[in-house]
Amino acid sequence: MVEKLKVKNMNVQSDDVLIEQMKEALHACPSAMKFLRDQGMNDEVMEQNITKIYDFVRDVNYCRKCPGIKQCKKDNAYVISKVTYSYGVVENQLIPCPEILKRVTFERQFLVKDFSDEWLDVVMGDIDKSKEKTAAMENYMKYLRNEEYHWLYLTGGIGSGKSYFAAAMSIDLAKRDLKGKCPICFINASKRFLELSDLNKQKSDEFKKKLELYSTVPVLVIDDFGHEFKNDFIRDAIVNEIISTRCNKKLLTIFTSNFSLDEIEVLYSTTNAGAIMAKQIVRTIRAMCKNEINLGDLKIY
Repeated sequence: MVEKLKVKNMNVQSDDVLIEQMKEALHACPSAMKFLRDQGMNDEVMEQNITKIYDFVRDVNYCRKCPGIKQCKKDNAYVISKVTYSYGVVENQLIPCPEILKRVTFERQFLVKDFSDEWLDVVMGDIDKSKEKTAAMENYMKYLRNEEYHWLYLTGGIGSGKSYFAAAMSIDLAKRDLKGKCPICFINASKRFLELSDLNKQKSDEFKKKLELYSTVPVLVIDDFGHEFKNDFIRDAIVNEIISTRCNKKLLTIFTSNFSLDEIEVLYSTTNAGAIMAKQIVRTIRAMCKNEINLGDLKIY
């Protein structure tokens, strides 16, 4: 009986110590104190409700040095504690992390997203400052400032970072426009052009809708251009339609490719008659891009 009582007293002492530690943490966090006082609480109310408030204090301390969504180590990752005070009652509730809400909002900008989710955390500062990438960045900044700009044609060897760079620019655009006024399509040429060709045979209405989307979406990234299956229909009814419409409407278009534009022209010259259309496609891209930006090859050393 004595032993049980002794244990009980130890638990009470431990609880008292823990509560005092919570109070100390609260008073050591000016941001939390200011927020709670703005809610109408005085120090006495805060201390009386410290067990409800402490999770909020802990989240304030952790989240002000946010390590990023992927690195979040909180027990309640991706949610934060919110404290309210009304009619003398303190309530604590969990709400979604603001960073998660931003992430969801900017991801909605991508109507089509043919790149890995792992790239969604990339920021423009992660891109190396090579001469070639700097030139592409300057063109991108002109677009942001509504100045004269050109399409981008990024070429180079496998592993040179073309797709990653294009994804970084499109993600940056999506984050800048969280009101959904600048939808983006980042399409893999091999996958989406063949998909359109198949839709034309099976669901013509859906084909027209998707072709219209790629032709008129404010920002289009055509990734891995030149690796797609090629025939007269894909060249004339899909590639040429998308490129010519976007040229006429002056819509930002970014290409990544292992091939130069000279090589693209050869690849699309499937017939003598087709060579004329291939030349027209390349001529349009050249006119809108001004020049190709070669990012080189994968640097092993």
